[in-house]
Amino acid sequence: MSRGAGVRPFRDVTARRPPCGEREISTFTVSDLLERHWLPTQEFRNLKPSTLAQYRTVVSAWILPHLGDLDVSALTPATVRDLLVQLRTTTTSTGRAGLSTRSLQLTVGVLKAACAFGVETGLFERNPIGVVRRPRPEERTPTTWTVDEARRFLASVATDPLAALWALLFTRGLRRGEAAGLRWRDVDLEQGTIRIVHTLIVVDGRVQESTPKTTHGRRTVPLDTFLIALLHARRRAQEDDRAHAGGAWMASDYVFTNGVGQRLAPDGIRIRFQKLADAVGLPRIRVHDARHSAASMMLASGVHPKVVQELLGHSHVDITLGLYGHVTPSMGRQAGEALSSRLLGPTP
Repeated sequence: MSRGAGVRPFRDVTARRPPCGEREISTFTVSDLLERHWLPTQEFRNLKPSTLAQYRTVVSAWILPHLGDLDVSALTPATVRDLLVQLRTTTTSTGRAGLSTRSLQLTVGVLKAACAFGVETGLFERNPIGVVRRPRPEERTPTTWTVDEARRFLASVATDPLAALWALLFTRGLRRGEAAGLRWRDVDLEQGTIRIVHTLIVVDGRVQESTPKTTHGRRTVPLDTFLIALLHARRRAQEDDRAHAGGAWMASDYVFTNGVGQRLAPDGIRIRFQKLADAVGLPRIRVHDARHSAASMMLASGVHPKVVQELLGHSHVDITLGLYGHVTPSMGRQAGEALSSRLLGPTP
């Protein structure tokens, strides 16, 4: 089969006929497919801005530097494999020592989606990498704090302006962006609930409003007396900030704001969290690991996985159990010991 077999050139491009002995100039490159056809189409799919930004990064930073000039017909599973090896082992422009498995999965996903799009829209006749599979995800136990470590942290930040935010992260497993995007209109202190319907995300270095990733992410989270008291205190502190700022106050409905009412950037929350944790001498974890800590502590204390799933906003309980499978064996032992004690132990 010739190099261009199965590939139909663009109608608006005329390939020049090469002199005898020269290779034919490619008229349909990977760059053409991704930049001229696939990416522009994604703009009209009503995708989240963060998803579009992610696609642009995958295309411009990970795929095109290596495969941009390659003719689509020359793509093979071996080509994709070599690309993944390069991406995994080459230091990135930001100094990162190779891409993660998740990033490699995204790279393969974009290439496969673009090639499938090319076939569906008649740009070419066959998908050259249709048999390629994404790399398997790495099995990784989430990094978490113990109950004692989380308790130490929350006690140390009891007077911090963001005390309620830290408590929501560690007791209800909110994501950083969900806490940053929480608004007073979605807080019902009388009923003791908050609604997770907004989130703040960072796209191309700019903070943007968004919504939870899935319909299950849009959820109602119950509060207890401790959290209700913390949110009452947060409201009073915000009123004090408003009075002190005077005309500089930036009115908004966000629960967590700075001293002049401006919403908090997710990265600002991350930096503040690390600073507060370091001050107490606790092991370094990410802000997102507070969510993992909350889930692990709930499961270990006997909370039903279905309840944990709903609190976290996972779409399926299998996701919850898959992420925190390291906790469930101890749950099984505790349940078994309790039943053995009731059935085989001394009669009460």
